[in-house]
Amino acid sequence: MGKSVFWAALILLLIPIAVSPLDAQGGSAIFHLPAPGGCHPVGSRMVVLRDPFRKRDLVVTFWYPSRRGTVRAPYMDSRTASVLAAEWKLPPNFAGYVLTNGNLGAAIEKGGPFPLVLLEHGSGVVPGIYTVLAEGLASHGFVVAATNHPPDSLIAVFPDGHEVRAKPYWPVSADRRTQGVAIGRFAEDVLVADVRFVLNEVQKMNSREEFWHGRIDLSKIGIVGHSMGGTTAALATKEEARILAGVNLDGSTFPGMNGDVRPVELHKPLLFVATEEHTSDPGTRGREYSGSDSNTYYVVVPGSDHMSFTDARLLQSRFSVESQPNGSSSQRALLAVEVTRSLVEEFFDKYLKGNSAPSLDLAVRVEKK
Repeated sequence: MGKSVFWAALILLLIPIAVSPLDAQGGSAIFHLPAPGGCHPVGSRMVVLRDPFRKRDLVVTFWYPSRRGTVRAPYMDSRTASVLAAEWKLPPNFAGYVLTNGNLGAAIEKGGPFPLVLLEHGSGVVPGIYTVLAEGLASHGFVVAATNHPPDSLIAVFPDGHEVRAKPYWPVSADRRTQGVAIGRFAEDVLVADVRFVLNEVQKMNSREEFWHGRIDLSKIGIVGHSMGGTTAALATKEEARILAGVNLDGSTFPGMNGDVRPVELHKPLLFVATEEHTSDPGTRGREYSGSDSNTYYVVVPGSDHMSFTDARLLQSRFSVESQPNGSSSQRALLAVEVTRSLVEEFFDKYLKGNSAPSLDLAVRVEKK
């Protein structure tokens, strides 16, 4: 199966979350997303890619190393935020109080070319909830492309005003295994196909568009995904030759929804980050996906839940309408996203840039006397 690294504990310095006082009208306080740790400013832009053969339109958000900008990138558009707020019990205008670290439309940094990392969202959410992760990667010199995959996403809002809402693409009344088979087929036939299409379009953009102008290194491509996006990332790593390494954040195999595990051999470097619950069954732990020999990393984050690897718990600890802001829950949420971001950055630094990965490759042996 290759190298397995299970962490029993993860310790980081807790970084205070910057929250300003309530405004004069008693509204929500401004919430600053945790600053990325790289040396590059972060730019952000959105494009719509149209696939005429599949009659499919995809909204793709890019984060990238940039020059200094003057317009702060919004966390997400107001319509997406309103729909997400209803799901997560947040104020409908919460996104207006979230300050990102990105610059909207800023020019890409003159250096490079920069490796490309594809970012795949989970079911029933949107790419915007991975902003902390995406900004961190961009600040470390990666171009990040996050695709919104309808109808698996909660909502996709297009520049012309139309939207596509989530809907089941599996037989709702069927048993879990039958549902899992249908979900797995969707991942293979639609989501992985979307990944290939986006890669093809990015290649065209990199050669034809003045903005990118060869700044993306298409010989160094990775992919990271969460939940269903983690499944997509693992499958795309296996099947797409251009992808060199993949990260799966708590995504399962299908029909593995009921423990019917189908081991998937990727034969490429893989980082699998999971919750304790995900890995609690010794019969399935570590059997879902495995990468190349010596380059498979399994990391268990204690105290995390499935959404801890996204911005969700940070937002809920600050904006939830069902509870007061809680410093303790904010710090736990911050720790989880910082651990996730650090591990993913290290992994791609190693396998796309050839740098060291001191945390991932740290070998510790404890003996009791």
